Amino acid sequence: MFKKTIIMFVLSFCCILSFEVDASSPKDHKPPILTTTAIIEVYNESNNFEGIVLIERGKAPWGKAIPGGKVEYGETVEAAVRREMMEEVNLELFELKQFHVYSDPKRDFRHHSVEVAHVAKAYQKPCAGDDAAEAFIVKIDDIPWNELAFDHAQVLQDYLNWKTDYRDQNLITLYCDQERTIE
Repeated sequence: MFKKTIIMFVLSFCCILSFEVDASSPKDHKPPILTTTAIIEVYNESNNFEGIVLIERGKAPWGKAIPGGKVEYGETVEAAVRREMMEEVNLELFELKQFHVYSDPKRDFRHHSVEVAHVAKAYQKPCAGDDAAEAFIVKIDDIPWNELAFDHAQVLQDYLNWKTDYRDQNLITLYCDQERTIE
């Protein structure tokens, strides 16, 4: 009888212990913050490329950055990026495309955030609002690499690599199409 009591006690204790571990897990779970940005290519009235939009952050972390912000609960990422661009740089986006996701937990020292980066076009000059102290167009050759906040230097480098690959692939396709036409 004593043996049965000890076995029942041990089994009960194990069940309680595992329940407590399971019960504490949801409390410890902290999901990353979902954010979104847009690399906005600005074109003039003649449809000539002028550069991309950067902001000077109006609050910490200081520095220059790709405009963006947090996705609100119940909002799609696409709606969030359009809203954020209107709030932060007062630009309507055209040809919006999802570009890449950045999720390194160290990309923002304040918290773990996951950024969904986009590429879009705009046909007017930016105007600073919301968290931006300043909004401006920068030529690709003049990107202030050492002044960029977060991991935005990596994001812009990936963008430039993608643009180069995309342009090269289009040139190869054009060349191959011309070769086929000539034959």
